[in-house]
Amino acid sequence: MNVTHHNTDRPILGILLMIAGVASFAVMDATIKWLTTSFSVSQIVALRSWFGLPVLFLLVHLEGGVSALKTSRPMAHGLRYILVLALSVSFFWVLSQMKLVDAIAITFAAPIIIAALSVPLLKEAVGFHRWSAILVGFVGVLVILRPGAGVFQWASVVALGSTTVYAFLMITTRALKSTETVASLMFYPQFGMALTGIIFAPLFWVTPSLPEFGLFAIAGVFGSVGIFCLINAFRLAPVATVSPFEYTALIWATLLGFLIWRELPDSPTLFGAGIVVASGLYILYRETRQTGRAQPKLPGMTPDDTGQ
Repeated sequence: MNVTHHNTDRPILGILLMIAGVASFAVMDATIKWLTTSFSVSQIVALRSWFGLPVLFLLVHLEGGVSALKTSRPMAHGLRYILVLALSVSFFWVLSQMKLVDAIAITFAAPIIIAALSVPLLKEAVGFHRWSAILVGFVGVLVILRPGAGVFQWASVVALGSTTVYAFLMITTRALKSTETVASLMFYPQFGMALTGIIFAPLFWVTPSLPEFGLFAIAGVFGSVGIFCLINAFRLAPVATVSPFEYTALIWATLLGFLIWRELPDSPTLFGAGIVVASGLYILYRETRQTGRAQPKLPGMTPDDTGQ
């Protein structure tokens, strides 16, 4: 299915792509956390980018080849490269310092930041119901983190910083949706990362074993697939609609944490997870109602103002 050239909003498809994207990123994050015990962050960033190139080139080909990379916004793509580099380096380091579920849970502040930024930067309307669901979801995250219980540390500050960088990155994705292809949005920052890796990876190089090369390949492929899904999600739906579904990453983080490190969530984590999942399902319910029938509205009101 080609979802890369639609300029009209399709919220349900955007939500499904967001869910698929965060699942892919959870696999990548778990793989990278495993690799941080043996390799430097710079080498992990480089090899993840290099192994993601085949998927990247395939997507460019499916988009129409080199013609899909034409752009009149080189500075915007340069900014996206800087954001992707900062995000990768900071969050990969966080993964080396924290449990997987804790690191991912902290990033759930992103929907709040994205929704707030979408108002002044994208001029998008965020109505009462969406704000309520997002804020309730964030309360669930606080239940999971339990401020003062030892989760907050220096690594968590870096995690919040990387979350803010991610929020700006997704805002640029939404802002460029009408002029740039998915291929260009993916290619320039990711190819720039691969080139950067050539410079810095040799400084801390450790030759991986064959199984470790396989892990790097998994991280690269799932990372590229996740990027593809998230870019399309933010192109097809308002950021305040799809952002709450990043909370589903908690499910994957919990599952992978148990399977790999035998980490089981405690009762507060399970309770908080229930809150964030419920908030995401509420958004899905509202979007289904909105797309299923026309909603009458008063002059000057947005769909969010009418309860959607």
